Amino acid sequence: MRFAVPLRRLVRAAALTLPVVLSACGGGGGGGTDAPAPTPATATVATATHLPAASTLANVCTDDGQKQWVRSYLDENYLWYAQVQDVPAGNYGSPTAYFSALLVKSPDASGQATDRFSTSMSVSAADAMQGVSSASADPAAAASNPVPITKTVTTASGRRVGYVLFNQHSQGAQDALIGAFTQLRTAAVKDLVLDLRYNPGGFIYVAQAAASMVAGPSIDGLVFESATYNDKRSGDSAGGTFFFSTKVQRAETKYPVGTALPQLDLPRVYVLASSYTCSASESIVNALRGIGIEVILVGQRTCGKPYGFTRKDNCGQAYFPIEFRMANAQGSSDYTNGFPVQCQVQEDPLSALGSSNEPLLATALKHIETGACPAPSGIQVARQTMETLFDRPGAPSLASPMYQPGFDGRQQP
Repeated sequence: MRFAVPLRRLVRAAALTLPVVLSACGGGGGGGTDAPAPTPATATVATATHLPAASTLANVCTDDGQKQWVRSYLDENYLWYAQVQDVPAGNYGSPTAYFSALLVKSPDASGQATDRFSTSMSVSAADAMQGVSSASADPAAAASNPVPITKTVTTASGRRVGYVLFNQHSQGAQDALIGAFTQLRTAAVKDLVLDLRYNPGGFIYVAQAAASMVAGPSIDGLVFESATYNDKRSGDSAGGTFFFSTKVQRAETKYPVGTALPQLDLPRVYVLASSYTCSASESIVNALRGIGIEVILVGQRTCGKPYGFTRKDNCGQAYFPIEFRMANAQGSSDYTNGFPVQCQVQEDPLSALGSSNEPLLATALKHIETGACPAPSGIQVARQTMETLFDRPGAPSLASPMYQPGFDGRQQP
């Protein structure tokens, strides 16, 4: 599956105004609807007591068989299963359209659709997005370098600051981050700027490792985040706690389990953010704040996704229904409207990423020096120049599978 043409149009259209809006965090999903869903007045709340177990319906690859599996799987695993409205499966021309019609779209506390994140896509597309090596993965949609820039910059007073551009929590990102943090620890940086402006999320173990490397040895064993599932999955909720660690907890390619992580032992971190900053990226912010590490956000408000899902494949399609809500060590998960920033800064896509003059990084460096945000410049970027937002060296390609609508899951496959 190739995404280059439609994604370029989609993301560039979204990037014409400031702040940019992240389509990848805006729900959607595979297939769309082939017929309009019944209005809420004519729909009935699903009790689903008649449904067989999803495991008994799997891999029956007729349209009807797949739709039965979808309905049963959501009833067992979907976080908001009790709010699902029964709609006639026959009104929808594909299993993915039926899946989308069942998702809960009623407003949440922030006034947005409760579920704007669940999605489905082909197995090959899911493999490519998650960086999973498989025979089905489309090489044309291969994920880009998750950590393309690591450098040390110096403030006006000579303070050494580490800068890491971290674009996605895909498989392989943990290895790349270990290399980046090793470089910065060797350079003895005194502050860190973690650039997550393009990062819509991915695997939670990568977020755990990143946050653990910002911190120091004293965080070992502290709660990173805890997952709460629906009331049918109390056992999963009881065992759904993730912990900070000083060592690799899940191996990728280079570093085996138990390898010591290069920790910077910092009391604070600066995060460059935008509406693209989502899910696992927000987990880094939330988890570090949960253990008392100061996180200063620079840029624009984040996307607002304290939810996660696991991937489930059936008949060549990968499904990602929201399954759990994440909370930090203090029990906080109240950011469905996104994290506000301490220093609001307009993006300038003509500035090179990692440059001391790039507005978001320059603001972070100024705050490191003075403890205050610079006054807003009031400069507005011309509409036509926003098309270069993704054209800077280090920025992900618009054709990257990470921008498929809905890709911000955080669990392992």
